Amino acid sequence: MHFRPWGRRPAHPNGPGTSFVPITGLAVRHNTVRDAGGDGIVVQNAVRARVEHNLVDRFNTRSGGYNAGIWAHSHDNEGGFLLICNGAGMISDRNTVRYNVSVNDRNTTEPYGVISVVCAPATRTLVPHNTVTTNAPDTAVVSSNGPGGVTFRDNVFAGAAAGSSPLADARNTYDHNLYARISPVPATDAGAVRGDPRFLAPYDVRLRAGSPALGAGVPVPGGGDRDFYGNPVPDPPDLGAGQGRGK
Repeated sequence: MHFRPWGRRPAHPNGPGTSFVPITGLAVRHNTVRDAGGDGIVVQNAVRARVEHNLVDRFNTRSGGYNAGIWAHSHDNEGGFLLICNGAGMISDRNTVRYNVSVNDRNTTEPYGVISVVCAPATRTLVPHNTVTTNAPDTAVVSSNGPGGVTFRDNVFAGAAAGSSPLADARNTYDHNLYARISPVPATDAGAVRGDPRFLAPYDVRLRAGSPALGAGVPVPGGGDRDFYGNPVPDPPDLGAGQGRGK
């Protein structure tokens, strides 16, 4: 791939080059990245890029700075699952993060959590149909110190069994999510579901029959027609990354 370092535009006035010439048609699929010294997979200067069905196994193994990996199925990572963050003077806009599984990830460094929304504005950003569970009671499931602009919809958030896990976010929008062992539950989530999601097993987050997450979601425009496991998405959808209608 030819790298085009042209990123200067009103949203990034100090960017490289003299104008904005984004990478288009970019798809990063079915890759395995192991033992990365820093970041796993990074997309920059692209429009409508698609990153899916990749595995990052060990990243940030030799770097002293902040790094991130991309996981199609993620568990037991220090550093969390998802970071929404922009460079100075830049805006994160129209991103969708959907149908991911995060099991027992943690981040004990303030102000971060399993999901961290920090830095500059994140506008029109949607995080639907993810299943996020942690066994670390001192880790926030979601933490935000940024201006907001993210909508969390149709997710399952399950905290540590030893006690309630915090949700440290008063800035972003929550709609029709399930909260298990989470405190506080966002008062603005009018469609909130409280209760045990009834996972098949600690590392198998498909839903059992009788789960309160079954059929409790709302359709998401552009939400995709297949879940994490390849199942078709019903209407109304289930909450979380799996749409198997109970096992």
